[in-house]
Amino acid sequence: MGAWGSGSFENDAALDWATGVQSIEDVGAPFDRLKAAGSGYVDADLASEVVAAAETVAMLMGRKSPDFPDDLAKRISGELDSKVYHQARSALMQVIRNSELAELWEESAAETGNNQWLASLTGLIERLNPDVEAAPWPEEEIEKVAGPMQACAFCDQPIDHSQLFMMTLYDASNRLSGGRGMWMHLNCLNSRLHHKHAVINLKFDPNAMPE
Repeated sequence: MGAWGSGSFENDAALDWATGVQSIEDVGAPFDRLKAAGSGYVDADLASEVVAAAETVAMLMGRKSPDFPDDLAKRISGELDSKVYHQARSALMQVIRNSELAELWEESAAETGNNQWLASLTGLIERLNPDVEAAPWPEEEIEKVAGPMQACAFCDQPIDHSQLFMMTLYDASNRLSGGRGMWMHLNCLNSRLHHKHAVINLKFDPNAMPE
């Protein structure tokens, strides 16, 4: 695929798409093409365009990634229809679950055990989520369920309470076994999971639900 990297614009298909975008009306085109193609397998080029378009939607929401192309940001401005934000997330989910691009990154990650592309898309979906009021579990309740809070089980770095994910592991072969609680950053978890089993964290604004 020529240029290759885990960033949304670090491949030729995404860069070619970005060059062709002249206005805000062009941004949703990859989502429309994906919808027209159906819910099946997505080829690598279209998947790359979908990711770049979703990244552009995030930029228009004021959540631009550090490596977003400056020339593209200068060419487009304005407000997208609210449905486009939902289209972007849905399209990304299809790319993650069933695309040639996801398989290529899965093959690459098999060598290192760390899928940085999937971690990157986890962060992109979070940036596409609407701002909704958080209702975190009380720390005492978390500790009651899974024990004292600790660093991320994968990177061993502290986790902000607003980004805290936890799970409890059980030995299912032994009914008498106790569970062990673990905490993690979602992108760290997804970078170790097969792309078909990635955890997608979608948030919804009750005042602007998708149709």
